[in-house]
Parts: sequence; structure tokens; C-alpha cells
Amino acid sequence: MVTEKKKLIFQDIQNNFQTNKAVIFYNFHHTENENIFRLKKELKKVGSFWKVYKNNLVKKAVPDYPLEFRQANAFIFCKEDEYKPLSILLKFNKENSEIKRFRGGIYNKNLVSSELLEKWANLPSKEVLINTLCYYLSWNQRRLINILKKIQKE
Repeated sequence: MVTEKKKLIFQDIQNNFQTNKAVIFYNFHHTENENIFRLKKELKKVGSFWKVYKNNLVKKAVPDYPLEFRQANAFIFCKEDEYKPLSILLKFNKENSEIKRFRGGIYNKNLVSSELLEKWANLPSKEVLINTLCYYLSWNQRRLINILKKIQKE
């Protein structure tokens, strides 16, 4: 009975690591349950979900990555946008504690450090970056139009 349960969990781990765009390893210790439930709800809104597995099962289920965990971690699986959960987690970190919570992650099938995740979390959203890029790309066109309007008036 126990081994059947472990096999199902093992398959669930493998499936989640293979089918999602990204996985974030997150330290949830010394956090009140109420805050964790609120965080899970926020993550769900952006197409991510939170799971906690035993470290040994994760290491066995995903042998391609040299994972080293010292304590239990939450694994945040990103189905849709792999960067929005980072900003949600960063905001949560700032509001709730000074503990270093990012433990690393997997993005584009590559292992990523916690420091890099924190840098990505501090970046503006994709929408803001795209809008800024469009603004600067159209700058010369707007400038030319203004010059032509001035010439036309003269």
C-alpha cells in the first residue's frame, strides 16, 4: 500500500517537472498558514500551483538535476507565465520576512540559482517591458511626424 502511494507521488513529481514551463524551489518555513494560503491563492491566479514533496523522492524522480535540499521546500510549478510567480513571491517575501526564501529553480530545462531568480523577480513584467520597447521603437517615427507637421505649417 505504501509503495503504491510512493509510486503515484513519484509519477506526479516526474509529470509536474516535465510538463510545466518552470519550477521554483521555495522555502516556506516560519510562515503562518494563513499567509501560505493567501500566497497559494495569488499563485493560482497567474496559472501556477504549489506542491510539497519529500526531498528524497524529488531527487530520485528528477535525476537529471543535481538537487541539494537541506529542509522541506515548496515546489511552485508555473504552467502559463514563468515570471509572474517570481514577482508575487518577491512581494510576499518583502511583506512577511527577511529570510532568504528562493532556493533555486528550473527554467527552460536548466537549473537556475536563487540569486538569478531574485534578479528576475525584480525585473518589470513582460507587458511593461514590451510597452517600453514599443515606445522607444516608435520614437523616431513620432519625431519625424512632428518635424513634418512643423514643415507643413510653415
